[in-house]
Amino acid sequence: MLSGHLQEKSGKYYAVLNCKHRDGKRFPKWVATELPVKKGNKRAAERLLDEFRGSYNVYGELTDGEETDIAILEPIAETQPEIQETVEQAQEDAGILFAEYMLSWLSDIEIDVDPVTYAGYCDSVEGVVVPYFKEKGIKLHELTARDLKDFYKSERKGNPEKKKKPKKGTTVVRYHANIHTALEEAVTHGLVARNVAHKMRPVTEKFVGSFYLVEEALDLIRVAHGHKLELAVLFGLFYGLRRSEVVGLKWQNFDLVNDTFTIAHTVTCFQSKGKKVRYAKDKTKNQSSMRSLPLIPLIKEMLLALKEQQKENQRVFAEYYNKEYLGYVYVDEIGELIKPDYISSMFSVLLKKNGLRHIRFHDTRHSCASLLLRHGISMKEIQAWLGHSDYSTTANLYAHLDVETSKVHSAQRLSAGLFGLMNPPQDGGQPIEKHREEAVYQNV
Repeated sequence: MLSGHLQEKSGKYYAVLNCKHRDGKRFPKWVATELPVKKGNKRAAERLLDEFRGSYNVYGELTDGEETDIAILEPIAETQPEIQETVEQAQEDAGILFAEYMLSWLSDIEIDVDPVTYAGYCDSVEGVVVPYFKEKGIKLHELTARDLKDFYKSERKGNPEKKKKPKKGTTVVRYHANIHTALEEAVTHGLVARNVAHKMRPVTEKFVGSFYLVEEALDLIRVAHGHKLELAVLFGLFYGLRRSEVVGLKWQNFDLVNDTFTIAHTVTCFQSKGKKVRYAKDKTKNQSSMRSLPLIPLIKEMLLALKEQQKENQRVFAEYYNKEYLGYVYVDEIGELIKPDYISSMFSVLLKKNGLRHIRFHDTRHSCASLLLRHGISMKEIQAWLGHSDYSTTANLYAHLDVETSKVHSAQRLSAGLFGLMNPPQDGGQPIEKHREEAVYQNV
């Protein structure tokens, strides 16, 4: 009998059968159950799925209820070469090593995913998953949840003898995500009966981002003034831009008349086959990341000065000025685009040189969220400001800050309620003076 599964589409259940063309290539055959997705219908849809699995052969053709799966086809394979080929292919697939299957999956998805994403997949699969399971010699159909659990544990613990450092849970989760997705494909293609990675997601540490307080943020702005990182620091602290978004800023996305700008272009770097590749795209991390924000006077003034300076640099350096990046905001004196890695590395140098507490450049984004929250901006507004695709992302990252702010307010009210009665004000004012934080951007 064919393998298959239920799939929801346009509010209805569909049976998706794992079939093959005559040339041996697999394809999913969708068969409508005509049952709407609602409570009580799933069991009926599953019964229809079982009927369809017995009503179609491996080629997706109706057989009037005759089962024609691989096991039944084997006795007549001698007289039908194409069926023999199908049987042999299925047997070969069943015996493939899990490591080899992961490499095959990696090759299949190359054209379907973003180059940066694919580079990350290659690092995980080729660099970690494949070596581990190749050494174990585990076949695809033999893979168990226990095997995966042992792999995750091994990566978390590390191996001093092989000079392997322990890895964070977030890193191991990336390996799991690749394995889970690849096994879903294996189930779809009928190579395995179920996804053993399901519900096996490794436990991760709760992330708490570092961030600067008001005074630290002001100090950072002061020391960055006139430095090549000034633009990155301002856009990181005030707007919470990622470094790929800072480097991707283009003049065409700034409306200097209406004082707004749009984040619609990013530039990233990644390793591919031992070489560093710069990848620019008119696309952000997700749809919500493509956002428009108001341009404050302080930053507008800096941008206008920068635009004039770039015109002067073009005049001075003439033919030596790099014309390739004329549309970009963040270029150096000779027109070379500032590299994302430069921002990260020089940011650490800038902090150390000026005696400031170490944080990552990405933590300026967390600092932005912290400052917004502490000045009464709601989580929903922060989500839109930072360009998070999901409210839960914002809430999970900054819920602890919200709790701390709430505690401070509670303490102030309780203090005023209790101790204010013991020390009543003489001038009719508040019993306890409210302390206001200094505004981060005095020119806003």
